[in-house]
Amino acid sequence: MSRLDSTLKRLAQGTFICSVRFPEEYECLESPEGRKAAEQWLEAIGYRLARLGEDGAFFMAHSVVTTEMRAKFRDELKIVRSRLEPYVSFLETLRQAQSRNPQVHAGDMVWESEICEAVRGSALLERRLSDLKELRGALVIDSTNDRVRRMLQQLAHDGYLVETNPVNKGYQVTGKVNYLYQLLAFIGEHTPHLSDEGFVDQIDPQARLDAPDAGNPQTTP
Repeated sequence: MSRLDSTLKRLAQGTFICSVRFPEEYECLESPEGRKAAEQWLEAIGYRLARLGEDGAFFMAHSVVTTEMRAKFRDELKIVRSRLEPYVSFLETLRQAQSRNPQVHAGDMVWESEICEAVRGSALLERRLSDLKELRGALVIDSTNDRVRRMLQQLAHDGYLVETNPVNKGYQVTGKVNYLYQLLAFIGEHTPHLSDEGFVDQIDPQARLDAPDAGNPQTTP
């Protein structure tokens, strides 16, 4: 399979292509030839190539936002608000406790053992972790290690982390995290309205995203 074929396959799967998780496919889309080929292929099937900022992850987006797409986006917002937002909040609290930039960025490394050690040494972090209900296992009593492991595995499953060191359980943050932060910002701005069924028609799933056009990123209306 050629690099372009692999890139198109990833896009068709709805994958976010960044330099961390898919470096070869990302390099393909960074080249004018690869980007043009991807744009033409997507246009032929009713999609477009979108990008998170000028140097962020590429992904496939609908050319026209339908009612079905709005409903899907609304469901995504609910998932982010109920599950992923608490995970991100926990990681930010952890990083702040370590005197680091609270916001995680693409390329950052997170280590299971480091997080577990930090939680055991902080009552605040331990309480924040125990409040994450979805991390609770089948047993009434589960360990800090179990909860941290489940959180990292879930973030990896959703494409926000990629395991780069299986031996020492090291994960690298992918470019999709920028999309997550954009969704969190959108939720923060529109939370009072998200329960209003009529508001769904005002939601643009591509808001805040940049779509490459003729090789130059432009902000989507």
